[in-house]
Formats: sequence, structure tokens, C-alpha cells
Amino acid sequence: MALRESFYKEIIPKLKEELKIENELRVPRPIKGIVQIGIGKMVANSPENKEKIIEDASYVLSMITGQKPKLILAKKSVAGFKLRKGMPVALLVTLRKKRLLDFIERFLTYALPRAKDFKGLTSKNFDAKGNINLGLKEVNIFPETISDKIKYSFGFEVNLVASGKTKEENLKLWEVLGFPIKK
Repeated sequence: MALRESFYKEIIPKLKEELKIENELRVPRPIKGIVQIGIGKMVANSPENKEKIIEDASYVLSMITGQKPKLILAKKSVAGFKLRKGMPVALLVTLRKKRLLDFIERFLTYALPRAKDFKGLTSKNFDAKGNINLGLKEVNIFPETISDKIKYSFGFEVNLVASGKTKEENLKLWEVLGFPIKK
């Protein structure tokens, strides 16, 4: 992949120069990415289709990330959400290293340009350390998910964590990687 190769050859030296960091290992880099699909509402509203919903969400998430997702179960019952202990709530994948860089590249080149009403990342999409937290309404923005097998439409969340010591370092990393950040 192009991002994986250019990250070590071009992006790290560029960040090292811009942030005035002497040691190359101190340069901020993406540590992990968490991609998840919440299925709690769908399972609560149609418990008879629970297996099909979980199967579809698992298929979609594995196609997007290239990794089998982990099923997250409810830890306790909450009557207001029609949630019972042990009910499936979400599917989650944690990406690191090569798979993370590959996902970021596909996310930036294929998915974000196809997202409806997406005009860039705002300050609301960053936490206090400069990590990205982004929720999107349609998983169909990835070309891999366009299939006749999938009956349900899912939204998904992406959390990207970087190793920078300050928010400014992490924001610079995301900017250099190519994320559209609104000023």
C-alpha cells in the first residue's frame, strides 16, 4: 500500500522536521484504531432476527477491516433501553500497525469522499489528546460492503489513537496523513 510505504519514507521525516523532534522514534504515529458497529437497538427491536443482524454486521466489519470482529455483550440490564444482561450490543475490531495504516488509507481515499454531508473533521471530532472520534451513518461508503448478502444498514464509529505527547503533535500527524481538518 502507498500510505504504508510513504509513512516511513516521507511522513516521519516531514513530521520530525516540522515538530523539531530529534529522535525519529519520538515522532507521533497512529497506535491503534477501533472500528465498531452498534447493534443493540436493532437486536432489541427485532429479537427474532438477532442471528441475521449479528451475521450481517460481522460480515460488513470484517470486509472493511480485514479482521474478524469481537461480539460485545451487555454487562447489565437497562430497562429504559430494552436491554437485558448478555444481549449483543456491538461488534468491535481493534487495528494496529500495518492493518491500521491500510485501513486509514482506504478510509481517506474511498470512504470519506463518498460520505454524505461530510465537510471535514471539526474540533468536536478530537478529544483532549488529539485522537479522532468519528461516527458515520452508513457503512456503504466502503466499496467492499456493497453486496446483495447484506439486508441491514449499519452505522459505524471510528476511533483513531496516536502516540503524540500533546494535542498539537497528534493534530499535525492527522493533517500530514491527509485527514480533512477544518480550521
